[in-house]
Amino acid sequence: MKRQWITAGVIGVCLVILGAIWFILGNPEETGEEDQKAETSVWKGKERIQEIRVENEQGGYILRWENDEAEAEGMEDLPFDTKLADGIRDDLENMKTEKKVTDGKERLSDFGLITPKAQAEVIGENGKKIEISVGDEVPDQEDPSRYILWMDQVWTVKSSKVDGLLSGENGLISKKLTPDDTDGENSILVTRMTISRESEDDLTLAYAKSQELAGYTVNSYELVSPFTYPADAEVTSDVFPVLFGVEAKTVEAVHPSEEEKEKMGLSSPWRTLQVEYTDGADQTRSFTLAASRPENGQVYVMAGDTDVIYLCSQEDLPWLEYTEETLLSRTVLAPDIKTIEELVITEGGKTHRFRFEHVGEETEQITCDGTKTDGDSFRNFYYTLAGMSADEVLFDGFPDTSSMKEFLGIRYRYQDGTEDVLVCYEEGSRQIYGELNQKERGFRLSASQVETMLETLKRLTEGEEITARY
Repeated sequence: MKRQWITAGVIGVCLVILGAIWFILGNPEETGEEDQKAETSVWKGKERIQEIRVENEQGGYILRWENDEAEAEGMEDLPFDTKLADGIRDDLENMKTEKKVTDGKERLSDFGLITPKAQAEVIGENGKKIEISVGDEVPDQEDPSRYILWMDQVWTVKSSKVDGLLSGENGLISKKLTPDDTDGENSILVTRMTISRESEDDLTLAYAKSQELAGYTVNSYELVSPFTYPADAEVTSDVFPVLFGVEAKTVEAVHPSEEEKEKMGLSSPWRTLQVEYTDGADQTRSFTLAASRPENGQVYVMAGDTDVIYLCSQEDLPWLEYTEETLLSRTVLAPDIKTIEELVITEGGKTHRFRFEHVGEETEQITCDGTKTDGDSFRNFYYTLAGMSADEVLFDGFPDTSSMKEFLGIRYRYQDGTEDVLVCYEEGSRQIYGELNQKERGFRLSASQVETMLETLKRLTEGEEITARY
C-alpha cells in the first residue's frame, strides 16, 4: 500500500512539472505570438536626427535639417510643410517599441515586411544611423499599431509614430492656402479685396477710413467696383476673417499639365480672389486664390504662383458666393454728425429743424427749432435715425411713387454746401419705400424702424431726455 502511495505521488509530481513546462513554453501551435511588453527607445540618446531617407509606395522623400531648419530634396519650388517635417523627426526621436515578436524574423511575410510599406534610413547629426522597415497594421487593436523591422527584430509601435514614413513628396506639401491671422482681426488691416468673376465685372472692396467709436477703432470700407457705394460695416467681422487661415483637404496635382488644369476648371478660373493687407508689423502683403466652379460641394484651387492644384470644401470658401448685394451697406443714411450743418425732418405736417455748431468742441451747440437741445439726448436719437437699415437697396428699377402716400422727408444740409434728401412713402402693408436724391438710389425697409425713430423724435422735441439703447 505504501508503494502505491509513493507511485501515485511521483505521477502527481510529474504532471505538475509537465504542466509548468507547457505553461512556460506555450502551445507549439501558438509559436510566434508577441512577448510581454518590450518597451525600448528606437532612437536612443539625445543626438538629433539630421537626415531621413524614405522609400515607399508613393516614391518617398529625403529630409534634411540645417541649423534646425527643415528642407526637402527636390521640393525647392513647392510649398514645403516644415512643421510636418519637424513632426516626423520628433515622432522618430521619441518612438518606443511596444512588443517584440519572438520569431518574427523567420515570418516577415506574416507582418508585411517582405515588401515593406516603407523603408527609412535615419541619420543623426554625429553620424549615428538606424534603418527601419514599416509593415502592416497590427490587427484588432483599439489604439492602432504597426509592425516594424528594426535591428533584425520584428516589433510593434504606435502607428502615429511611423505614419509620416508612409507618404510621398505630395504628403509634405503644405495645405495652408492663406496666412493665419494669428493675433486676431485687429492685427491685420485688409486694404483691398478683389474677386474677379467669369463673365462679370470685378467685385472690389477698398479700405476707406478708421475712426474711434466708444474707445474702439472702427475700420470702414467701400465698394469701388462694379460701382462705388459704402460697404456693410460687418465686413470686418463677417467677411475678412474667413479669408485667412484657409486649408485645403487634399493635394490633387503637382506641376499640373494644361490638360489637368482644363479638366479641373482652372485654365480659366471661375473666381479669383486677391487680397492686399498690412500685418501686425505694418508690412504690406498679399495673396491670391484661383478657384473652379463648385461641383458637389468641392472646389479645385490654386494659390498664388504655386504650381499645385488643391481640393477644398466649398463651405471653406464663402467668398465664392459674394455679390454686390451681400457686401454693400444697408444703412439708409448715416453721415458723420460733425459734417452736418442742418437737419430738417418733416412728418405729419410738422417740420423740425436742427442746427449744429462746433460739434465735438467745448462750445458745441445743437438747437431744435431755435431752442438748445441736450447734446447726449440728440446723439441717442441720432443713433436711431442713422441706424435705420434697409431690407433691399435699389440702384435701378425704382417703383412708381405717383400713387404712393408720401409721409416723411429728411434733408441733410452739410457744411460743404451739399445736401442729401430722403423721401419716404408707404409702399404696402408695413413696408416703407425711401428714395434718396430723386432716384439716386432707393431703399425698402420695415415700418417698425421708421416708427421707432419718429417716436424717439417726438420725445426729444417735447424735451424728454433720450437715453442710450443697448
